[in-house]
Amino acid sequence: MTIAADLYTLQEIDSAIEAARASLATVEEQLGESEELIAGRQAVEEARDALEGVSRQQRDQEWKVDDLRSRLSDVEGKLYGGSVRNPKELASVQDEANILKGQLRRREDELLDIMVRVEERQAALREAEESLAEVEGRWRQEQKELASEKERLEGELAGLEERRGRQSSLVEAKVLALYDNLWQRRQGKAVVKVERGMCGGCRISLPMTVLQKARSGLDVVQCVSCERILYVS
Repeated sequence: MTIAADLYTLQEIDSAIEAARASLATVEEQLGESEELIAGRQAVEEARDALEGVSRQQRDQEWKVDDLRSRLSDVEGKLYGGSVRNPKELASVQDEANILKGQLRRREDELLDIMVRVEERQAALREAEESLAEVEGRWRQEQKELASEKERLEGELAGLEERRGRQSSLVEAKVLALYDNLWQRRQGKAVVKVERGMCGGCRISLPMTVLQKARSGLDVVQCVSCERILYVS
């Protein structure tokens, strides 16, 4: 195999390594909690907080209703129990009972409104929890697949790097240094094929003397324009 052929094979390996590293980086970025999962958990937490808020209001309102009922019961006990006989005092007790009844009706109406809101918050929480369960199910499956893909890519990358080590050992140190420099400068296209007498990199027509040297494969031949290493297959 010629020097250019060895370098071309090395370049193919390097391109495969670069692609595998890019794929591995993409997979690693996707591992861990997703934005959708975080948003789903936040939605459940917010729904729970909202439910707790109206539930607290319900408990407070129930206490006020119970208090009013107890007070009204005491007043009605005086009113109908026969312990109060004075007409003016009876009238005062009746007024108090009427006021308490009015307050109780308002409190009970408010309590009904709160109970409706509690049911709405409970439904919202159930919906958020069901949605989160679906998201978590998909996320776990995706994480399992990503972990498997990561393991596969790491194995592939290890194999490619081993191949690169063997292939680079076939190339003289100064030639390898030239290749590495061109790889960086020419965005992964250090070695190009000669096609119909033209450089496969910059597409200029090559002088006959350059073509003959490239065909011989005895030395490294570079394009007179872009300086890429020429490979005649």
